[in-house]
Amino acid sequence: MKKFLLILAVVCTAFTGAYAGNNESEFNVGEALALYLPNRVLDLLDCFSVSLGIGPVVEGRLMFTRACDVGGGIGYSCKATKEYGRQIGVGIEEFWYWSLIFVGEESYSMNEGSAWVRKYQEDRLGVPDFGTRTYDFFEGQRDYWAIGGALGLGIDGSVYIHPVEWADLALGFLFIDIRNDDLIFDDFR
Repeated sequence: MKKFLLILAVVCTAFTGAYAGNNESEFNVGEALALYLPNRVLDLLDCFSVSLGIGPVVEGRLMFTRACDVGGGIGYSCKATKEYGRQIGVGIEEFWYWSLIFVGEESYSMNEGSAWVRKYQEDRLGVPDFGTRTYDFFEGQRDYWAIGGALGLGIDGSVYIHPVEWADLALGFLFIDIRNDDLIFDDFR
């Protein structure tokens, strides 16, 4: 009986004021239940980024958030990518950067690409500012809190994990969507 009451309390909490997603004031229980499994799968896939490219590139980077970054690189690369913010496809990347912990300089652009890879450019000097549009929590193209690295010499690749997405996945099991990226029925229209 105690277990049943505990489960009931958790479910009631999840279905009442705890939901933070999709810019709606009402929580649609049927919609949340129908899309529960697809949203958890998408949240799991959001937890990492991986890309593989080819082109005239030299790169080496280790990163523990954008502020704590060590490495350098220069190049132009055609990449197959699964990036932060559900960007999946191919794109043409052009960049040069150097970084030593909290100081650095970077010029990065995603010039061309498939429909699901956003085109953008970022130029910075010094510590990256997580308040810029590029690192926007909901609409940004890059994750300020990413952890991982990149390596390349003619062929380049990168792998990153996204701690905020891990939190979004964990809270998603309680119907809490902190990234505001869960699917709703209107997304299919």
